[in-house]
Amino acid sequence: MSDYTAYIKSVNETNPFLRHNHMQAVSVSEDHAVVQAQMTAELRNSMGGVHAGLMFSMAEIAAGILVRSNGSKQVTLDTTFRYLRNSVTDGIIEAEAVYIKRGRTITMCRAYVREQGSNKNLAEGEFNFCCVGE
Repeated sequence: MSDYTAYIKSVNETNPFLRHNHMQAVSVSEDHAVVQAQMTAELRNSMGGVHAGLMFSMAEIAAGILVRSNGSKQVTLDTTFRYLRNSVTDGIIEAEAVYIKRGRTITMCRAYVREQGSNKNLAEGEFNFCCVGE
């Protein structure tokens, strides 16, 4: 898919899970995707930090957006995910996904979750996808 602006708009408008969780796709290119969430009370755990489920969801969504950006239909096969630290920021959390391997059937991505503008990972994971159609 060459028009990433239209793709980002489509993702943001047609994914109710993104809207419900205050997330949005903000950047997609041939080899990179970024999803952001403005922190709100609903996105925090009982200790006031970023909810682990939010970090996982953002990373998986960023990776999924990346692998589907060529117009293919992909499903998540499996994942390895690590929580490294938490954050109590009131700012923006972002997940960035990049390719490890692009295959015809199996594609592997790595995703990182950080506070916007930070180079310290809050969480990171690897996501494997299977192409189920074009």
